[in-house]
Amino acid sequence: MAHQFTFNEQTIIKVGNLLPRLKYAVEPIKVIKWLENFDEDEVDSAIDLLRVYEYIPFNEFMFRLNDLLGQILKKIPRGEKIIIFPYGKVGKSGTLVTYPLRNTKVFRDRNKDKIKGVKEEDKDILLTHDFDNIKNPKNYKHFIFIDDFIGSGKSFCKVYSKSNSIQQWIKDNDIDNVYLLSTIIMSEGEKYIKDRFSNIQIESEVRNKIFDKTLSPLNIFGNTVDIENIAVKHGKRINRREPAGFGSSQSLVSYFHSTPNNTLPIIWSENKKWNPLFPRFAGIRMDEAREFKQEIAFYIGICNKLKIDLFTGKSIIKKHQDKLVREIKHNNKLDHSVIALLFLKKQGYDNIIINHLLGLTRSELYNIYIEAIKLDFLNNQYEITAYGTEFLKELKKRTKPENFKKETKHSLRVKNEFYIPVQFNGMT
Repeated sequence: MAHQFTFNEQTIIKVGNLLPRLKYAVEPIKVIKWLENFDEDEVDSAIDLLRVYEYIPFNEFMFRLNDLLGQILKKIPRGEKIIIFPYGKVGKSGTLVTYPLRNTKVFRDRNKDKIKGVKEEDKDILLTHDFDNIKNPKNYKHFIFIDDFIGSGKSFCKVYSKSNSIQQWIKDNDIDNVYLLSTIIMSEGEKYIKDRFSNIQIESEVRNKIFDKTLSPLNIFGNTVDIENIAVKHGKRINRREPAGFGSSQSLVSYFHSTPNNTLPIIWSENKKWNPLFPRFAGIRMDEAREFKQEIAFYIGICNKLKIDLFTGKSIIKKHQDKLVREIKHNNKLDHSVIALLFLKKQGYDNIIINHLLGLTRSELYNIYIEAIKLDFLNNQYEITAYGTEFLKELKKRTKPENFKKETKHSLRVKNEFYIPVQFNGMT
């Protein structure tokens, strides 16, 4: 920690104003811890950097994929067959795109996914990781590569042009139209690909280097050079090789599932002397998920301690063998997950993120939804009911007197000095 954050009305408002830009993906205390990485006279510049930060949550990610794929499909007549190929290794970011892409409106409409009984061979689009085993490849006229983000463009070119490559397979099967779709591509990456493969049609949102002298959005603040100096200074301290991101990309973007290493390392690097804002590595994100699950478990533990039945709020006393004993109806593992589901639904998370956070399979999540509907916390459209909303409020009221576990010097100072729910969106 380079300095201790100063809590006053002005600094709290500054942090609060960042939250909408960051799509409320991080809590205020995490922003504060990140700002404490910097020297005190650097904080305003660090805040300006976050004012142009691009965080893409799941629902926005699907919207972008839908829009970009729609632009490509406008060029392709209905009935002409298309291959969509996530070109990264299985488990990498490219393959993580397949689930949201498959559920976009334009994909499902073109692929007749809403029509029962349509055979695979009658669908327009084949989404596959294995081009070598495609049946009747000469039936296809269009090939779309897909990834979430493209930085330098070198990874794509390497995959496309290596020996026994996809490029040769496309040529051998007389596929004339080749597209590359990503939600964001850095301008230098776009140029790198176009210079080598001019026939590839790129459909993506283009972003320039964040410290570009003429095209940076930071130029509106008039302190681009100061921000760059700070980013490079601390970037060298935590990532000496590439303080401006992989390939000096100077990217400034994170997704719900990862942060590209092209993004400035001051955002995602983690070590003993640096607190990341959007961690890149899965281990850190899993630790955060574990903390969340432990917090929900703590709510249940408090209810048990207070002898409160989790859902009714009452202590259920029954006679058993001439003794009065408390009957707990709703403090089991499934109920734990129902409460976690309600909290996450209230915060606007999509099912794929809920699965990740809670470590659930789709069938497990379905069972939890059914239980929540039975309890009238959700309706048949999987939306939180008024009763579910009221239950969360009441649960917080009951547990608040006992909720001392996570008191820190930061949380105590915020509560003792200021409480500005409008600025902090209720998250102080």
